[in-house]
Amino acid sequence: MTLTIQTLFNEPAIVGAVINRVLQTRKDAIYWMQYLDFRRTTTRVFKDYIGSVRGVMAGSINSQFGEKPIRERQDIGSGYGEIAYLGDRYQMSVDRLSDLQDLIDKYNAANAAGQVSALNDIIAFIYDDYRQVMLAAHKRMDLVVGSLLMTGKAVVRNKDKAVSEQNATEFLNIELPFNTITPEKSDVVVGGKVKMVSWLQKKLNEIAPDYGKYPKMIMSRGTFVKNILGSSEFGDMFKMQLGQNQMYLSTGLVTSDLASQLFTGIGLPAIEIKEDYVKEQNGKNVQVYADGFITLLPQDKVGYMRYHTPYEATDPVPGMTYNNSGAGAGEMLIASNRDHNGRYLEYSAEWIPQIADPTMITNIDLSKVNA
Repeated sequence: MTLTIQTLFNEPAIVGAVINRVLQTRKDAIYWMQYLDFRRTTTRVFKDYIGSVRGVMAGSINSQFGEKPIRERQDIGSGYGEIAYLGDRYQMSVDRLSDLQDLIDKYNAANAAGQVSALNDIIAFIYDDYRQVMLAAHKRMDLVVGSLLMTGKAVVRNKDKAVSEQNATEFLNIELPFNTITPEKSDVVVGGKVKMVSWLQKKLNEIAPDYGKYPKMIMSRGTFVKNILGSSEFGDMFKMQLGQNQMYLSTGLVTSDLASQLFTGIGLPAIEIKEDYVKEQNGKNVQVYADGFITLLPQDKVGYMRYHTPYEATDPVPGMTYNNSGAGAGEMLIASNRDHNGRYLEYSAEWIPQIADPTMITNIDLSKVNA
């Protein structure tokens, strides 16, 4: 087979091999996958049950021949979710295409045995192009899910055509009914000393009958340093537990494991310290998990990334060859095309995060404490 750039990007076997390599050797961490799993939806708008029945009422004990009393089933809140449409086109530079053409020429000039090695070189070369395309939707959802977990809200605006952030069109606006607690500064500062840890112990004990014992709380590194390490109790109460690790306390190099060891020792949930960033379309690195919030999760997996097969799968654009990443990767479509401006790689995905039980997630807003 004589290979050209056009046939290369339209050859399902070759493109499929590249996609599989991207999926198997993924270097970039995808943060949202710690909390959500892919789950298919057959419609773009779907019913979303918010929460589940917790603290089921005790059943009645009746006489042998007595009638059973009729009880009304406890309600689960409900609403509707709608799939978000994700997609970008990435133009390949002329220099990169020229280098790719050199590799294709070597493939075409090689014998049957040499073509195997040459084809591997081609796949290795275009791997990074497909990696960028296939990770873009995940990185967007990292920001959306991170914002939802830390603030209960997520907004995505069309910044490409906006004069300013304020007048940008909203493409996505989600708000979840978390159990939100906003302590006053006077709740945490007692006698001129910050008693954040004591306040957490007291508050979590108060809400335990309704929300249970939380196994984990997540916060940014900035929040941990300011509100937890900054609490006077770390110096006054934990010296014995820290032992030889006291040096970390003074330098702020406390790890999630060490902090969890301290907190679980006094009956608090384990701590997961977050310091993850994603590069936005304007080139700036954006913090995934916002400062000034602490979120308590009932378990690690808190919902699903609902996905729908993109429309182009059933009604493809003429001249485009689509490759599906598969159900395990959210049925993202990857395609290539050529016009008078150049050659492009693009993706299409229809995803939306669905937090299955948001009413049982507690979010602590420290804005008043930090004011």
